[in-house]
Amino acid sequence: MSEKDERSTIEKIVDDVKKKTPEKERDPLYFVVGALLLIIGLFILSRKVSVTSGFFGLSLWGFNMGFGLIILPLIFGIIWMCYNPKSLWAKILSAIGGILIVVSIILNTGIHLQFMTLFDYIMIIGLIAAGIGLLFRYYFKRK
Repeated sequence: MSEKDERSTIEKIVDDVKKKTPEKERDPLYFVVGALLLIIGLFILSRKVSVTSGFFGLSLWGFNMGFGLIILPLIFGIIWMCYNPKSLWAKILSAIGGILIVVSIILNTGIHLQFMTLFDYIMIIGLIAAGIGLLFRYYFKRK
């Protein structure tokens, strides 16, 4: 038997195997169930978390700045812009003042878990993990 006949026979066998085993498609059920489990788990987790916030100042490199020191750049920037509206430095100083206020609020936000039983905790983590696993199975399935 020649080499050409061997290749054609092997190719025929491979083609027959491909025809008998259809290409696996992504099952949308994995996506729907995974998304539902993830959403339910995150919803229950969000019901068990307390978020507190306050505006107590900002601590940078060991130096504690109170609210008055944080708002000073914004005040001086606004005064400077009223005096000279075309000044770029006044706009930059005002922007820095606004950014400092927003950053200080974000840094003073606290997140705390409320009391929950071990069963609640395992259910929440299990729902989230199962949802992520099913979504991974849907998105990263090898064909």
